Order: sequence, then structure tokens, then C-alpha cells
Amino acid sequence: MAFHVPDANHGLLEDVLDRFRVLLKKNAITGIDETRLDRWISNFRTDEEHYLAACMLNRLIYRSQAMIDSSIDHLLHCLLPTYLRKIGHFPHPDIESFLEVLQLNDSGYPIRVVGVDGSRAFDTGKSGAVIIRQYKRRAGISKFLTCRPDALGELSKHVRCLVFVDDMLGTGTQFGTFAKEHALHGKEGVHIVYCPLIAHAEGLKTLNDNCPWLTVLPVEIFDGQHNFFCELKDRPGIWGVDGVNTVDDVKGFYDQIAAKHGIPTLGKFGLGLVLGFEHSTPNNSLSMLWASSGKWAALLTR
Repeated sequence: MAFHVPDANHGLLEDVLDRFRVLLKKNAITGIDETRLDRWISNFRTDEEHYLAACMLNRLIYRSQAMIDSSIDHLLHCLLPTYLRKIGHFPHPDIESFLEVLQLNDSGYPIRVVGVDGSRAFDTGKSGAVIIRQYKRRAGISKFLTCRPDALGELSKHVRCLVFVDDMLGTGTQFGTFAKEHALHGKEGVHIVYCPLIAHAEGLKTLNDNCPWLTVLPVEIFDGQHNFFCELKDRPGIWGVDGVNTVDDVKGFYDQIAAKHGIPTLGKFGLGLVLGFEHSTPNNSLSMLWASSGKWAALLTR
């Protein structure tokens, strides 16, 4: 049977939209308004398309600005200090002292924070630059303790730890290429730590295999169960979202709609995520969420 709406799920879109609008009105979701939501829903016309839209919206994992700030706090208050203590680079009596030092214009401090911009091999945008601005705004990190990727070769010898910040580690391919372009593996005596807000298990494995000199400290970890097209563990091939349609039928229907509207189909970065940050959407997320063209209105910012 082709992709279809299960009998138990007729009217799902109305239910999901009602809940989503409540979250918008309560400012639990920021960065999206009802007009943008309505325009995105208008992309879908048939009952089957409405059902697919409802499933995507129902599965959406959205990190608003407040959530991003919370993730930054967790990294700076917990994950990073624990790591710095482990490598012997935390000469502070408490976390508050550490956070205060990050705000000082002390170019002699041995740590630098670096935003992971898109590598030259990929059109990945500048998410790292956006994230490092978020760190500066949230924690008041001094510009003396930040560094552009293209200036890594100019660092003084007293720098002993490089902290790379990013929003998303997907497959790991892009950061691996970024690391090669900037010869991170050759920085002797310097601890290299990569701190994405969210990391996928596939990317963690890739970096663990290919970059053994790298420490990754993600705030959140996703895995195959976060794939929109995941299958039931006890019924291989059956779509985990509704337990009725097959994964192949869902993928085929998705690609059919995407091709009709001239937006990307499932590609090489296809982790099938239904994930968005208020400031941007990873290319590992479904293109139907972020694509924008004359035929398609985006829900999320890319």
C-alpha cells in the first residue's frame, strides 16, 4: 500500500496545530510566528500531505534562544570546567572565577574560543560565527580570548587549549574537513576540544575514528531514533512514527513532494533530523522545514 493516512490519525494536523499555536502564544517557541506557520502549512495540499506535515511538526525538536542560552551555560559551567580540570588548565578556585576570567582582556590566558565556520569544501554557511557571537553575548567572553579560524596559525605559544564552538555535529564529515584545512592535528602541545550544542552519534563515531587527538564535548547527543524515517525496532521496515506506513513509502512520498516543489530531496547529509535552532537550521534536517523558493515557504531559518 502506498503512503496513506492511518484511520486512527485522521485530523492529526488540526490537533498538532492547536498545540503548536499554544506554544507560540506562550513564547515557549520563539523565532516563529503564526503567519510563518500558516504559510508553511499552505505548502501541503492533499490529505496525505497534510498528514506528513503534521508528523513533521509533531516530531519537531526546536531550540529557542532561551534553550540555546541554557546549553551555553551548561557547557561553560559544567562540561568545559570538568575537562579543563582533567587536563590541568583550571587554576581557578570556583566556576564564578573562571567565568570572570573569560570576560577579562587578558591575551595571556592559555585558552582561545573559535567558531567553526563552513569549510571551503562545503557550502555550510557561518553557523560557528553565529554561535561564537552567542557565547560573547551570553557569557561576555572577551574578544582577546576568541580567534578566527584563519588566524589559528598566528597564535602565540602560550595558548594551550583551543575550544571550538558550533551548533551541530552531524555526520562529522564537515568538521573533519575543517580540521584538515586548518591542520589541527599538527598543533603539538595544544589540547583541541570541539563543543557542539548537539552532536549526532554518527558524527561522534566518525571523529573518534578519524581524529583520535580530538575531544568532543556535546551538550546533547542524538542518534538514529531522532531520524524522521526511523523504523520500529521490532518491525524492520515499518515507520516508527505511526507503525503503519513503510519507511520506503514515506521516503518515496517525501521525495515526490520535494521534487514537485523544486526543493532538495534526501541527500548525503540525510540524517533525517526534524531539528531547528532559532538562529538557523542544520543541513542534516529535512529540507521541507527550511527550504525557501517561489514554490515553497520555509518554516525555519536556514
